[in-house]
Amino acid sequence: MTARELAATLEVSMRTVYRDVEALGAAGVPIHMERGALGGIVLADDYRRALAQFSTDELQALFASGPGPLADIGMATPAAALQKLAGALPAMQRRAAESSRDRLFVDHNRWSRAEQPTEVLVALRKAAEENRRVRMQYRDRSGTATNRVIDPLGLVAKAGVWYAISREGDKGYRTFRAERIQRVDVLPETFVRPADFVLEAYWSESVSTIERQTQETFDVVLRVENAALPKVTSFWEHAILAEEAASTTLRVGFPSRDVALAQIIVLGASALDILSPPGIPAAIVARAADAIARYGSSANEIVMPASAKPK
Repeated sequence: MTARELAATLEVSMRTVYRDVEALGAAGVPIHMERGALGGIVLADDYRRALAQFSTDELQALFASGPGPLADIGMATPAAALQKLAGALPAMQRRAAESSRDRLFVDHNRWSRAEQPTEVLVALRKAAEENRRVRMQYRDRSGTATNRVIDPLGLVAKAGVWYAISREGDKGYRTFRAERIQRVDVLPETFVRPADFVLEAYWSESVSTIERQTQETFDVVLRVENAALPKVTSFWEHAILAEEAASTTLRVGFPSRDVALAQIIVLGASALDILSPPGIPAAIVARAADAIARYGSSANEIVMPASAKPK
């Protein structure tokens, strides 16, 4: 259509039409002006056609997702992007998309997820994009803090938990849990990204390795009070079986039977119930009996420093 025709249809001035065409073009809409007798203001044929081809199921799949993990690394939230998409949809499809939000919701995060370190993740994402080396302070599972220099190759979110995939000197590729990174300093020096490194392929192989190891673990089914749940889920592979108001039942994969017994004893009987396998409670009682036999006679002794003993 010509600018004159658009102005008459929209009941605005031609100046307004030209201004809006420029604004739409700057926003990325494929609209342009063609000169000549048959010219006018043209919107690319595929623009509306591509949007109109969304099925109802496809729109529901797009609009059903809740706040995603990309917000943890400082990227635009899906809601903002979807709002722009909704504005470009035909009226009928826009109503279907908006309706799906009230009927379907997908939460990407697992239960009792620890707060993800947004500032650390943003710094790592930018360093990976610019191939910049990083010095970080990392606290491992045992609580030991170390300083490391790494080449950040990418970030992966697994059930809402972020991992930094990196190369650490001659140690090769390493995977660091982001919530254990205490501090990140981006260094001025750059690194050469490995030509054969593919983030998705590396992660898929890592997951397969972990799953193979998990299959060889000693599985215990526990009913754990929700207040004590992070003490289990933060360290051990697990699968949630049932959820109640005050507790969660889950299958936990421990590296061995001895580790399972030790961990259950540490958590204490008040925090959990052992549902299976049946031999675990008896094994814990046996360990308690051994401890009583060894230390019971000295349980009431009070050890005092020499300076505090009465004269």
